[in-house]
Amino acid sequence: MTNTLNYFNLLGSLKFEHGLKKEDSAEPIISSSLQPNLEILEKSIALDIDQQLQELCSQYKLTSEQTECIKLQGQPQYCYIVRLSYVLHLIIRNTKFDSDAKEDLISVAHLKLCIQAVQELSYYALRCQLSEDFYKISNPRVTYPKKSPNPELLCLSVQFFRQLMHVRQFHIADSMHMVQRDLLSAILSLDEDQPDLSIANLSKADFISLLLLLKATGGMESHRDRILHHTLIRQLNSPHGLESLVESLRQQSQNDNPNVLAEIVANTIIRSCRSQQNQKMKIYEAFDICSKCLKQDMDDFEVGSLTLRRLYDQNGENQSKIKDIMAKQWEVLINPTDLLTGVILQEHDELCHLIRMWYHIFCSSTVACLPSSLLINYLPLLLQLYDGLPLQLNERKQVSALIIRCLDNREMREELPNLLRKLFKWDLIENKESNWLILHPRILLVPALDATKIVVKMGPINPDDHHSKRNLIKILAEILLTNSNHSLTCNAFLALLSHLGDLLKNITSSSIDFISTEEELELFLYATYNSKLELLLLLNQMVAHKPLRSQIALNGKEFVKLIEKLLQQRLDLQSGDSDDQILLLILSLLQEVLDKSEDLLIAGHFKRLQEQLQQLKMQTSNLMIQQSAETLLSQLQGIWSPSETYKSEAFNRARSLIEEKESHLQVYGIQLLLKLLHQKDPTTMTKGHLIIALALATLKDKESYTFLNCVRLFVVLTHTMEAEVMEKLSDEYLSESNNLDYRLVVGEAILKSAQELGPLCYRYKAELLNGFMLGCRSNQPEFRMSSFANLAQLCRILAYQVHNFFQELLQLINAELNLTDGYLPSKRAAVLVLAELLNGMENLLDYQEMLLPIYRLLKAIEAEESGDSQMRQHASNGLKILNEKCRDLIKSVIDQQSLVKEIQILGINDKPKTDRKSILELN
Repeated sequence: MTNTLNYFNLLGSLKFEHGLKKEDSAEPIISSSLQPNLEILEKSIALDIDQQLQELCSQYKLTSEQTECIKLQGQPQYCYIVRLSYVLHLIIRNTKFDSDAKEDLISVAHLKLCIQAVQELSYYALRCQLSEDFYKISNPRVTYPKKSPNPELLCLSVQFFRQLMHVRQFHIADSMHMVQRDLLSAILSLDEDQPDLSIANLSKADFISLLLLLKATGGMESHRDRILHHTLIRQLNSPHGLESLVESLRQQSQNDNPNVLAEIVANTIIRSCRSQQNQKMKIYEAFDICSKCLKQDMDDFEVGSLTLRRLYDQNGENQSKIKDIMAKQWEVLINPTDLLTGVILQEHDELCHLIRMWYHIFCSSTVACLPSSLLINYLPLLLQLYDGLPLQLNERKQVSALIIRCLDNREMREELPNLLRKLFKWDLIENKESNWLILHPRILLVPALDATKIVVKMGPINPDDHHSKRNLIKILAEILLTNSNHSLTCNAFLALLSHLGDLLKNITSSSIDFISTEEELELFLYATYNSKLELLLLLNQMVAHKPLRSQIALNGKEFVKLIEKLLQQRLDLQSGDSDDQILLLILSLLQEVLDKSEDLLIAGHFKRLQEQLQQLKMQTSNLMIQQSAETLLSQLQGIWSPSETYKSEAFNRARSLIEEKESHLQVYGIQLLLKLLHQKDPTTMTKGHLIIALALATLKDKESYTFLNCVRLFVVLTHTMEAEVMEKLSDEYLSESNNLDYRLVVGEAILKSAQELGPLCYRYKAELLNGFMLGCRSNQPEFRMSSFANLAQLCRILAYQVHNFFQELLQLINAELNLTDGYLPSKRAAVLVLAELLNGMENLLDYQEMLLPIYRLLKAIEAEESGDSQMRQHASNGLKILNEKCRDLIKSVIDQQSLVKEIQILGINDKPKTDRKSILELN
């Protein structure tokens, strides 16, 4: 039995310069400790080096021909490889690493020595023996010298390290990552036709990571690249290959943009998975990634959703598979297998998790999401869920977002109206002709023990109408009126209004034959009366929504055409005054819109409508209809008064001047607009977005007088629409597609607007601070200088909020000052930031932790005699400001301490004043 303690002591006496090294550290190919280590090994092991080599070759099954070809040739590096390999071989052979017995455990110090020795040996035996095309993988900062190849020795090292990788203790703290990389490179470097690339204790993610790293070199021979490619394809097509690919890419770059990572993963999967079976496997894995990310980390969710979208676009079979998986996710609510009354089918967390996953798959991105057309069949189910979920539950909003997403992506002319009509008439067709999915009739959403949660239960066998189909359109109306997509709400309103015309048109064609059952009677009554009444009441409810009226005004022509169509259908009826109540509701609907939509009145388009109202007034005998038509006619005929005609003349004149090419006319137009804004002209105040567009276009003018007046216009606009101004200017400032001069002028406009807002501009820190800080990292030196200068002024305004961004600010300044080839004006502006920041500090006690770093940096800049004079001047000014503020602070503290507080109690032990005369003596 070999005494392993002696060998551990031997390893302890060696100096391993390549052990526990960082992966990117620069190191020489031959270290200074190689020769001393070799001498120690020669003295400590009596066995001749050739005998050691023979034993190693015999142990690791090299053929006699391979053994004879290994020529050490007296080279120290080769001798060192053999001797160190032999020592490690003896330690591994005589140490029971797999045993958990107390007497077989080794100390942490000995384990560390083994790991260092393995890493040292990996460097000399593997990395330094690779083919030349692997050197840039090993270390891109080192140029390896020419050497005579020794493939047989490399083969021995590969077999030896394959055995070493089975020792699990060596893999703690990722110690074998570089060794595994070198081993994989060495295996490929042997030039075998079918190399075995498997390595013990190497996870699939690490293996894929190593394969990607080797394949990324691009300098390998064709057969090696082909082997790598086929191995990588097999790994990606194996189970959990998608998840392993994501993990491997995350390991290589921790700070990658999630969008970039998702794009890389999706493209890789699409190119590697050619067979239909592999694509189906990846569809399941993509759904698993989406589900796991909701529970753990949302960063990788876009990877799963984008991969699903790319697989969906591949072929029809993938589309069918994704649809089947989606249907199975709701199977427990649509077609449950357990129909026992009272049984809990789904817990709160399961239902909410499914809703969240669908929300992120369909609504989290405009690109990395499944097509919204998949949601059409689930509209009734989603509407029922929205109606049954508690109001305070966030998942209810996500269900609403899914419905809005589905409707908003439908074609406005035909697809959306047809969908709404189908939804409105869905109860009549009883879901026989439709593929729509609904909740099981006995499903109930009831509160759980925790009042904030719900559970899905199976209801009684003969339940009441819990999921009334006729109420679905009302649920949809509630969603449309509470969401922020007012354009969709308007389109839905116009579609339902058009459907009302179709219902009225069908009155003349409907006939009553013979009603034999109560169901037929109920169906007839609903189709003839109730459906139109419900629709009219719904439209009347929607009209009361103020944003909808604004949208209707923008779509005035279409709205008026629909009203004209309804009136014409009423005039064409041969049944006299039938359906007078419906006609009254239509007229009141028109009256409501006209009363509350001033823009629609100004727009006009009412000539034919006036003729129809006049004809209706003469034709009908209903006094209420006559009165309503008279009111509408008087309102429509009075809209062309001169005062209304010229209401927007001043704004139009200013706009036409701004659109001229001559600078003096543009400036005059801007001054007219400024005057109108100060007077709060109604027309001008409603044209804010148009004014912003005009100002941005004029801001590109080269004439300084013009763009300076544009800056004044933006400053005034901040009083009425500050959020829009800040957001639009920031977008223009950061857009790299814009001209540099234009971006600099936009930066000036942002700064002036922020100064106008004062300390309140912190509400727009995302646009201001983040925009200027991002500009400080630009590759364009002039743009960096502008960003630093603007940031200096902003810091003076927002000094009271500097705690929130001080560290990032200091890093930006240090980075700029440390640039060896930096732009001198931008460095001056960076120093100015600190001076202006100190100038904005009112009470130094609130900024104690920041003063020392600022003082040291300014002091170092001022003391550097070889530095720029203006930089030193800025630093000197900052120090003077700091000095004055410190003096003021100390003086105020001394003044406070010098005040003597004295308490007097009057009337006790007071000495009488003898010189005071009594009132009698005065008299």
